[in-house]
Amino acid sequence: TFKEICEMITTLTTFHKPGLDLYGQRFIDSFAKNVDKKIKLLVYAENCTPVNPDNNQITIIDAKELTKLNQFKSRWGNVPKANGKCPFPEKRPRDHHKEFKWDAIRFANKVYAVFDAVTRTDDQWTVWIDADTFVHSPISYEQFENLLPNDKWITYVGRGKGSQTWPECGFYGLNTHNQTCKRFLSEFERMYEDADNGIFKLDEWHDSFVFGKILNQLTPIDKNFYDYSTGIYNKTAKTGGGGHPLINSVLGNYFDHMKGARKTKGKSQKKDLISTRAESYWNEV
Repeated sequence: TFKEICEMITTLTTFHKPGLDLYGQRFIDSFAKNVDKKIKLLVYAENCTPVNPDNNQITIIDAKELTKLNQFKSRWGNVPKANGKCPFPEKRPRDHHKEFKWDAIRFANKVYAVFDAVTRTDDQWTVWIDADTFVHSPISYEQFENLLPNDKWITYVGRGKGSQTWPECGFYGLNTHNQTCKRFLSEFERMYEDADNGIFKLDEWHDSFVFGKILNQLTPIDKNFYDYSTGIYNKTAKTGGGGHPLINSVLGNYFDHMKGARKTKGKSQKKDLISTRAESYWNEV
């Protein structure tokens, strides 16, 4: 079974057919090439068929198997407020047109893949990686393990010291053997399963905002968390944006993350780097 072949770290991602063509296949190919074979990857494919470069390392799962996701979509699929229509434009005069902030359906694919993945493995760490990521340099098991300190209940990419914005959820690690992490996951799932008393009670309902809301509730209680962005910013990141913290953290040693329009180019830009990086890949951007 999948549980028997696992080591201590399982990663996961998800994408649909346009994502597969633009970046998804490239990501899983780079994962198979550069990530230690002991680290497994679950790929939740939405209406598409990726080519699996290594059946021993990578497991392709049809996203149609995500029963709770399908129920969420059938419940909210035709409800405007769950599909990007801001329900309180008068409260948000500056940004009510930014549909992603209220597109619960779009971002549900990601969170329900996470909720499913943690049930498929007994591994200590379950790690989400956005599919618009490229593994540009080899990463050993030990190096990957160092990104996930065992005394931490969660790892994530923040946006600078004191920032009250949501984290950058392109990469985060869940220490599923830890009680605080179990509490986090339980509340994260409840937010979607009981959406009227969950995500729709928030100011925004994209996954990063929901993630950040629960994180802010639990980090004061359990301070054993690891924010990869610590030390990157000299001052608080601007609300909402916060630049491109993932590639400027230790994660940039191995990963490039094609946020937004970078997907088309296939790599981040030189101006995204706060300081010069030593890896040869970054000399070519």
